[in-house]
Amino acid sequence: MPIQIRQVRPSDLPARERIFSGAFSAGLRPHIYPNGMSEADLVHSFGETLNGLKNKMSTSDSQAGQRAFVAFDTDTPADPSDFVFPEAWEHKAETELSEEEKKNAKKVVGLAIWALQPSARTQKQIDKEAAEEGPHNHAPGANGALVDAMDAAMTVSKKKHIGLEPYLYLKVLAIDPAYQRRGVGSLLLDHGLAIADRCGIQAYLEATKAGRPLYARYGFEDREYMDFDVVKYAPAAKDDPPHEFMVMVRPAGAKKINTKA
Repeated sequence: MPIQIRQVRPSDLPARERIFSGAFSAGLRPHIYPNGMSEADLVHSFGETLNGLKNKMSTSDSQAGQRAFVAFDTDTPADPSDFVFPEAWEHKAETELSEEEKKNAKKVVGLAIWALQPSARTQKQIDKEAAEEGPHNHAPGANGALVDAMDAAMTVSKKKHIGLEPYLYLKVLAIDPAYQRRGVGSLLLDHGLAIADRCGIQAYLEATKAGRPLYARYGFEDREYMDFDVVKYAPAAKDDPPHEFMVMVRPAGAKKINTKA
């Protein structure tokens, strides 16, 4: 199972959805989409992600923006579902692979999305960027109140623990359930945190209980649980194990405690 890493491509959108569905089936996802994810929700998600790939990506360590990577299994052909786009998807022509590319495609087994801010900013600059970003455009079937409240809580935590300093933020790390505990997450972290090390900056994330041990091995330190009550916005979550998110910071130059995946 030789796993390799590459940048995310528009053609990876169905693979992204497959991995998210499997990796987050027991997390907040069922409460974000309480009636399941409809085709309209999928089209919305694909559109938002494609816009990000076109307009919000960073192309160098000195440029603020997103970095997104996938892990793929060089021994396994791509999952057939990874070639299926919604019929209503208006960008199929620019995102679908050719038949030859499909024949040679390998299975995507994980992905990581990072946000890079390589230089310090003033609060005025941060506020201006937030105003330009505008309110979140929710999918038709999404629990918008939950999404907005969590975004607000994450903003408060980031302001408290990062402030105006430069950082690399791990927005999401998701692994195909069949490939979990097989070193895929470690490879994606190695690849992403190399950016922080080259820039000499700290890294930041909000971890679930399951993810904390892996992040701790990479030098991330617990700060505090994010102040966010999921049940307030998703009453059905009261029957779940607690949805807690630990704010973790990896100081600039921190090293792995060990290399165990």
